[in-house]
Amino acid sequence: QQLIKQQQAKLIDTAIPSRNTESWKYSAKRLGKLDTLAIPATQADQSNQDESNYAIDAHTLFIADGQAVSNFPEAAGLSIKSFSDLDEAEIQAVSEGVIAASSHLPFAALNMAQLSQGYFISVDKGTKLDKPLRIVLKQGLSGMSTPRIFLHLHDMATCTLIEDLQFADTASDALLNSVTDVLVGKNAQFTYLRMNKDSDQNRLISASGIKQLRDSRVQSHILSLGLALGRHDLIVKLVEAGAECDLNAVCVTRNRQHFDHHTCIEHVAPHCTSNESYRCIADNRSQIVFNGRIHILPDAQKTLGSMSNKNLLLSSDAEIDSKPELEIYADDVKCAHGTTIGQLNEKEVYYLKTRGISNEQARQMLTLGFVLEIVHAAPIQEIVEYWEASLSQLLSFQD
Repeated sequence: QQLIKQQQAKLIDTAIPSRNTESWKYSAKRLGKLDTLAIPATQADQSNQDESNYAIDAHTLFIADGQAVSNFPEAAGLSIKSFSDLDEAEIQAVSEGVIAASSHLPFAALNMAQLSQGYFISVDKGTKLDKPLRIVLKQGLSGMSTPRIFLHLHDMATCTLIEDLQFADTASDALLNSVTDVLVGKNAQFTYLRMNKDSDQNRLISASGIKQLRDSRVQSHILSLGLALGRHDLIVKLVEAGAECDLNAVCVTRNRQHFDHHTCIEHVAPHCTSNESYRCIADNRSQIVFNGRIHILPDAQKTLGSMSNKNLLLSSDAEIDSKPELEIYADDVKCAHGTTIGQLNEKEVYYLKTRGISNEQARQMLTLGFVLEIVHAAPIQEIVEYWEASLSQLLSFQD
């Protein structure tokens, strides 16, 4: 309760983002009416209806409008509890999470002031979960929900987390404001798969923070589909030597949808490695923003870092704004970054058409080929097939 009161007091000095806020200059206008944002969802969607069209054997926790509406999954070495049941050490761990410690995320601060909608998950030392942990965050009502997850992988643990963000058909002008903080212990391995369905009516503002200890390994695979306003801040801190992270994402928008991707990889310790590959496709009058940053601190010698952002515009009215950044304060590092923005190659379309393929099929094949390399890198076949089917439907080029 003391932590909640402290966060609520800080909100008085927290400004709502505007066009003058650098990281929100492209999207602040899409926030909508502030009184709508302030309305909490007061009743969970008791239908417990999973909106995903894939089947997977996983430990599943279903959270609707910020409240768990399913039993906590049980497995050897896995424990889940509500934030209201935490001891002092666990409260301290939550307060020191990457996102909790970030002062530049106003909606994460708003989420922190609603800690009653949080869940603490722990994977014991040396535990390798027998199947993935799947968390469904569903918004079934208008207004705002603020679910929060803190995941602690103890030393030498192995865990795959699937985070599925959904909006029910009954939701309109809703805001899902979610935060996920992960602490990856020494020699632990963490795989993070994250997805959301597209929606022209609803908004998603989310943040994920990952802190890596010595010799830990992290992979993230993200599918972001367009919303009235979508935003994901991903912050990874490599705080001890030998840590490695590999970040991959596909983002697709259409109609008048919008999605912001902001990533920051902070190399704090020496001998760490990071790779990042984001591919984006914008159609119709939609917009995508990518801001990727690699930050190398003075003690992070022998760092290897790379960032790639490739973008495809399917319409002359679509917009993609890409801003890759390197901020380096060490002198013994190897880093590279690059970005490209282009359109479909009409010569390649023509070539396929001369082989008896229709114009629509040719464009779909080339567009899917642009992102499937990233999709197929995900380690769970059921997720790969679901993502590929979803993208095939969105990128059908049919009137």
